[in-house]
Amino acid sequence: MKPINNQGMFLEEILNITHNKYEQQEICSVSKIPTNIGVVKTNHNKLINSALFKESSNCDYIGNFIGRYFEFEAKETYQDFFNWQGIRKNQIKKLNHILATNGLAFLIIYFGQFDKYFLIDFALLQFRVNNFGQKVYFQWFEKNAHELFLTHELKLDYLQCFNSLTNWI
Repeated sequence: MKPINNQGMFLEEILNITHNKYEQQEICSVSKIPTNIGVVKTNHNKLINSALFKESSNCDYIGNFIGRYFEFEAKETYQDFFNWQGIRKNQIKKLNHILATNGLAFLIIYFGQFDKYFLIDFALLQFRVNNFGQKVYFQWFEKNAHELFLTHELKLDYLQCFNSLTNWI
């Protein structure tokens, strides 16, 4: 697939389609958390000239599936590895809190170089990073994550992987 010029927008668009389909079919409820921006300067027409990103306590998406709360980050990489540094410290803290309170925490990562999507349990990825370094190569995901596939209607059905996540029981 050809990525959209804005980094992260390709996967986000696929997930928007997926979440609309989930909602239409009343399978689950998922919300995209907007980026928290603080306005620094506006012009005379009240258009924003300058803004700064504020630290947010949530990740990209929150949802509920058959009574279980989940939160996840969606990331894209166009290299042969995922860099853990792409996850902010407050997001790591939040995902750990979700796990501690019996919720589901995970990442969906798109490897553009290979045109492949993976769902990875946050606890497993964090263990890997803490023990073996911040660059996690594509081959590791092939062996340890769940590959996701686009349906003919551009739905990336990740709910099928929930039974393998930490805290699913």
